[in-house]
Amino acid sequence: MGLVPTYKTDGYGIQLNSNYYHSTTDFMQVSLAATFSKEKPNSGVEFPYDDYLFGLGYFTTILSAPDKGIFFYFGGGPSAGYKYINKGNTEFAFDALEAESSFIYGGYASFEMDFYISDAFSLIIPINGYYHFNSYLNDSTLLLGAGIRYYFK
Repeated sequence: MGLVPTYKTDGYGIQLNSNYYHSTTDFMQVSLAATFSKEKPNSGVEFPYDDYLFGLGYFTTILSAPDKGIFFYFGGGPSAGYKYINKGNTEFAFDALEAESSFIYGGYASFEMDFYISDAFSLIIPINGYYHFNSYLNDSTLLLGAGIRYYFK
């Protein structure tokens, strides 16, 4: 179980993920992410938007040094969620944008670095890229984070 605060352009977020290890090198991941940002279509104007995302991914080890507790993973899969734009208000004070809150779907790819601290904890550094085909606003999102993963025994 991992908890990761994340950074994104003009915002921040939090990600929670759980892994099911298929083998010593591969795992399936279920992740939930919530991000909070501000869109700035032109200078002096901005409005908030939030992304609530669910991802289901398959990951494999691309580099490891088990004796040093270092593992690098690459994976990805489908992603779906909800984009909440301008607190649900569809009236904007300007004509620069027409966007509504809506359900979004697409996929994601992730590169994760995992550094073991102890038998039960590790430091994780994920880099996640999302692409949602039907998003009215910023169809691609990059999340950078660092957090803690706990291993249930």
